[in-house]
Amino acid sequence: MSEKQLANLSIQMERLQLLIEDFQRISSTPKGKVIGWGNENEQFQLEYSIMDKFAPWLSENPKVYDMPGMISREEIQYYHYIAKSYSGWGEVIELGPWFGHSTLHLVDAFSKNQKFDNKKLHVFDDFVWRSSWMDPHYADADRPNNHGDFKFIFERYAANILNNIQVYQGKFTNFDGNENLPQVKWVDKNIEIIIVDCGRTLDANNAWFNIFSKNFVPNKTIIVMQDWRQHRERPRLWYNQTLDFTMQHPNFELIHEVQNGGIATFLYR
Repeated sequence: MSEKQLANLSIQMERLQLLIEDFQRISSTPKGKVIGWGNENEQFQLEYSIMDKFAPWLSENPKVYDMPGMISREEIQYYHYIAKSYSGWGEVIELGPWFGHSTLHLVDAFSKNQKFDNKKLHVFDDFVWRSSWMDPHYADADRPNNHGDFKFIFERYAANILNNIQVYQGKFTNFDGNENLPQVKWVDKNIEIIIVDCGRTLDANNAWFNIFSKNFVPNKTIIVMQDWRQHRERPRLWYNQTLDFTMQHPNFELIHEVQNGGIATFLYR
């Protein structure tokens, strides 16, 4: 067998492995109501849905924002769906908003839920510009230099919702230019929903988990992992370690997974 034939065979085997892994998640996840979900919300029923072409969030019709962003339409629809689950007993957190495209949609979504009245979305980022991957997504004249502060760009896009959010600038762990920033801290308040988009490595995930998990409540806290499905990329890249992270936590129960995008959501057991 030639080198080219071996390479093609390897690609085919990786694709087959991916299909098998996807099938295993779909077939092993229960159907219907999530048993033991502890939130009291008469307006919403939490149900399992894994890569379903009839997923309940696909009926959502969110507005469109003309701004840079890295989230798919299905992920936006999912944010509008999961916000309906909010019961009001805990806080809602977003880690890693970049310019705030997801933040705008999260505020839109939660603002429709009366349980969120008088609440704020807690938004965390180090707001450090990393030219290697951020430059291709933003070419305006005010683009920061490598390791510059881009919080002002986030605040410009988020101008209309600044009263609805609490913004924190800090680091979860040392990474690529944020070494001089303060360590993120969390007040002693229970967390109902946390949206995680702050890195794919074990180091990044362990860092945010160590900060916030002490305020997770079993059978109630919902963890939305924005980059979880990136482990499906072929060939696999070393830093796509979100699957490894969640596998280290058997009390994370997979309940939702989109088809188009990176989101998978877990109930903390």
